[in-house]
Amino acid sequence: MIKPLQWRPAALTDIGDIARLSLVHLGPYAEGEEVFAERIALAPEGCFVLVRNREIVGYFCSHPWTRQKPPALHQMLGMIPPEVDCWYVHDVAVDPSARGGGVVAEVCERAFAAAADKGFRTAMLVAVSGAGSYWAKLGFKDMTTEALRAKLKDYGDDALYMERNLSGD
Repeated sequence: MIKPLQWRPAALTDIGDIARLSLVHLGPYAEGEEVFAERIALAPEGCFVLVRNREIVGYFCSHPWTRQKPPALHQMLGMIPPEVDCWYVHDVAVDPSARGGGVVAEVCERAFAAAADKGFRTAMLVAVSGAGSYWAKLGFKDMTTEALRAKLKDYGDDALYMERNLSGD
């Protein structure tokens, strides 16, 4: 019998599973263990793993950042900048066997509620591989400008910079 899926806070001991899922599901956009370890260390309240029967079948990684300045792929941050103004969805991947039922929407709401409690009014992300329509269903809007398009070149030709209002106004 398959137990229900549950999100729990990510731990440094989950890094191997997170990096494995990233590689399997995100291909050229996959990032290494050191990147995920740093993100968890910098913003543990924004990082989660999806567990089924003790197996990690998905992850969600997010942290405070600066609007319209998505971090470069495969780069360490060093620190969260002192003047952040949004919550950045760095990465999410869910194994096909665990998709559906709103699992990503569920973890987004959990992370965004924590972000809103900290005073953040906006979430942002970079949608890759045609995922913009999916993120639009979760309330994100394409805010890509020509200036941003140049910054997104490493994310692929179809990458979109998207934002979502967290404050409800």
